[in-house]
Amino acid sequence: MSQQFQFLDIIFLGIIVLLLVNRLRSVLGTRPSSDETIKNEPVSKTKNDNVLDISEYRTIENEGGSAKMEHDFEASADFEENSEVVQNLKKIKQKFPSFDLVDFMQKAPRAFEYIALAFAKGNKNDLKPLLSPEIYKSFENVINERNERKETAEFSLIAFKTIRLTKAENFGDNVELTVEFETEQTNIVKNEQGQVIVGDPTYIETVTDIWTLRKNMKSSDPVWVLTATHNKVSA
Repeated sequence: MSQQFQFLDIIFLGIIVLLLVNRLRSVLGTRPSSDETIKNEPVSKTKNDNVLDISEYRTIENEGGSAKMEHDFEASADFEENSEVVQNLKKIKQKFPSFDLVDFMQKAPRAFEYIALAFAKGNKNDLKPLLSPEIYKSFENVINERNERKETAEFSLIAFKTIRLTKAENFGDNVELTVEFETEQTNIVKNEQGQVIVGDPTYIETVTDIWTLRKNMKSSDPVWVLTATHNKVSA
């Protein structure tokens, strides 16, 4: 009987490992090439007629620290046919037929959560492949400062309220997309004794993060690298 339980335990653990591997692979592809050059471009918020809202996310439940979402992709809703972002997307698709906007918008929120959690945990190894050298350096400095003060950060993503594509640009072989994530989240920082010194674990704040991601379309590497980010706390 004990051998039967051990066998079932092995099968259960194997299923968990497969789920974890599939989750990591889904985060905007795999590791970027070490010689890939990424330039950090400034991010600016566009007007409403230049915002392409092609997805609606509604929280179902918060399970295992991961915000659950329903996807309702509408490629022809909430934007004008002649808007700048749509025209740029058409040009990008013509130049790079392999470009898949829907696939990008499905993977972008997963990458957002993955990067945000890795940053809070101070996991540099997970962050480095997904960030441009400039962004990685900024993240690394914050992590190092927290470590020197023996502080720990905790981040919890409760829900995605809206996800919008606000800009689409092409630089040579690179495509750059800027996405606005409006999320509900909690953020706290604890000192060495485990006391909360920044934030409130019971307070859920609405935060708008604007991220710019870039990919070399001629490269076989599927990774979209984060090249610029800033946020603002909604009222």
